[in-house]
Amino acid sequence: MRLRHFGGEAMQKMKEFMKNRLWVMLFLLPFFCTSCIKYKDIISYENAPGIPTTPQQITNFKPVVVQPNDILQIQVSSLSELAAAPFNSGGDEGGGYLVDANGNIELPTLGTMQLKNLTIEEVKEKLKKALAPYFSDPPIVNVRLANFKINVNGEIGKPGIFNVPNGRMTMIEAITLAGDFTSYSRRDSILVVREFDNERTFGYVDFNSAEVFESPYFYLQQNDVIYVKPSKYKTTTIRDPATRILPFVSLTTGVAALLFTILRNR
Repeated sequence: MRLRHFGGEAMQKMKEFMKNRLWVMLFLLPFFCTSCIKYKDIISYENAPGIPTTPQQITNFKPVVVQPNDILQIQVSSLSELAAAPFNSGGDEGGGYLVDANGNIELPTLGTMQLKNLTIEEVKEKLKKALAPYFSDPPIVNVRLANFKINVNGEIGKPGIFNVPNGRMTMIEAITLAGDFTSYSRRDSILVVREFDNERTFGYVDFNSAEVFESPYFYLQQNDVIYVKPSKYKTTTIRDPATRILPFVSLTTGVAALLFTILRNR
């Protein structure tokens, strides 16, 4: 009887041990099935110094300048609508004036006008001077770059091509416009591809550093391409499907075996 009692007590303890082990394994299951991402990897400006208490001079902003294949929308206003009408035809097929390979546009009455490498404000002033002889009062000239767009792709919330209506866009605004970083975005090595004056340049921006605000790529130019790299944690989640599910299958099998053993011995 003592032996039977001892055996029953041992079996009961074994059951309790197996149950406790089962609950531990069930608790740890989600941790085995997900990748760990460090907190510092998802915080921007991690290495930034304290917030300055005085205004900081902006030295890296460069206004957008006119380049070949740009499209300019030009609107001329005057007390004399008849005098302004020829200049408001809308340009090429009504969509604006296309800048040719030499940096020129063709305007009614004024003919060919060289605009390459001029800022929008400089284009407005040049047009005002050229139009002055045709108006009794100085006309009001509005110019807008119609095809200022950026391309944001890679490990980002909503990759795509975005229009910039106001002629000014920062890296922070572009990332926000594209749905912000994901948990797997690399913030320390964001690639910016820029084409200017028949040259292509490549730059990198580090969002983990305050130097991002001083980067020559912080203020974007027309047709910039921004590529956000995925982190190594994303790479591990998209490796070969067979190797990815093996730990899960193994753990699930172990849990199922434990459940079967406990239920059979109840």
